[in-house]
Amino acid sequence: MASFAIWPVFLVQLGPSWGLSNTQIGWISGAYFIGYVLATPLLVGLTDSIDAKRVFVGGSLAAALGSAGFAVLADGFWWAAICWGIVGAGLAGTYMPGLQILNARLPDDKRIRAVPFYTSCFGIGTGGSFFLNGHLLIHFDHEVAAWMGAIGGLASASLVMFLVRPQPVQPVISSPRRHPLDLRPAFRNRLALGYIFAYGAHTYELFAYRGWSFAMFVFLGAKSQPAMSLPMITTLVSLLTLTGMAASIIGARYCQIYGRHRVITLVGAVSVSFAVLSALALDGPVWLALTILWIYNICIMLDSGALTAGTVTAAAPEERGALLAVHSMIGFAGGALGGPAVGLMLDMGGGETQTSGWFWAILVMGSGSVIVALIQWRFWRRRGLGE
Repeated sequence: MASFAIWPVFLVQLGPSWGLSNTQIGWISGAYFIGYVLATPLLVGLTDSIDAKRVFVGGSLAAALGSAGFAVLADGFWWAAICWGIVGAGLAGTYMPGLQILNARLPDDKRIRAVPFYTSCFGIGTGGSFFLNGHLLIHFDHEVAAWMGAIGGLASASLVMFLVRPQPVQPVISSPRRHPLDLRPAFRNRLALGYIFAYGAHTYELFAYRGWSFAMFVFLGAKSQPAMSLPMITTLVSLLTLTGMAASIIGARYCQIYGRHRVITLVGAVSVSFAVLSALALDGPVWLALTILWIYNICIMLDSGALTAGTVTAAAPEERGALLAVHSMIGFAGGALGGPAVGLMLDMGGGETQTSGWFWAILVMGSGSVIVALIQWRFWRRRGLGE
């Protein structure tokens, strides 16, 4: 995940330097997830046929290649979007295939406990990436940051290649082997689809927030008296993502105790409330706006691990790769739309230096939790409100 925050951090420098609109900046952010969605059907679906370890190593190398391309080629919208899309495709070869590495090597009870920790480690990686790239922004340029991202991809490939034991996929005798691109099992599973479409809305909101959080905190830091320094903003954004990791684990645990549909529905409703409060707080004291935005981030993350765990639980072992492929595709398709939606609101609201732009941008983010709450409430109601 070392490369994850290169664009979210350096967009504050490269956007003006390359003469990009906020909508274009948002589409470069979205290119990461478009690359992810395009690569997912093959790479994640393959994990039902071959050892996920091999897919993971290939994905890490692709991310390294995209980062190197960003260092060498990116000088405007198109090359930045293409290279950033390749980095996103690399994530498709690591995120869910990494989960499949665990699925193939852990018994059911340990796997259910491990999934929220695995998904929350996404937060550790993104938090570390924001911290690394924030300091690189202060002292170096985007080329150095991109080469550091490439080194991270190579290190990831090496660690998994040499430290994870091979685990050949065991064929299921009772059913014919599914083609890697046959994703129909996911669309026949209504329970899994409920989690999958909710995950799409959740990811839209999460990556709209993550993709623009550094720029949003730079905006608030400039309003502060005295103005917040870039090192302070870097530290705040990094800690923001790390607290989200803890929230994901806690939310998954509450789902096990009180019922997944019930908890996710309530979390979605609370998230919407804090999105509205965050937007309204922008005109108030900076410390209050930052505090409410921090709580909003925690609310967004509370259902992250729970939604993925729900899909894993709803899947038959021989179809888990197909369901996780669709889970990732729909989820990160939402992520691809989040960045451009925020950028469009900023352009319509007067730009990234105007409170009105960020007001509407945050409300657009919060619409993701509205959808999550409605989908999960419907399943909760169908089960007689007993879960």
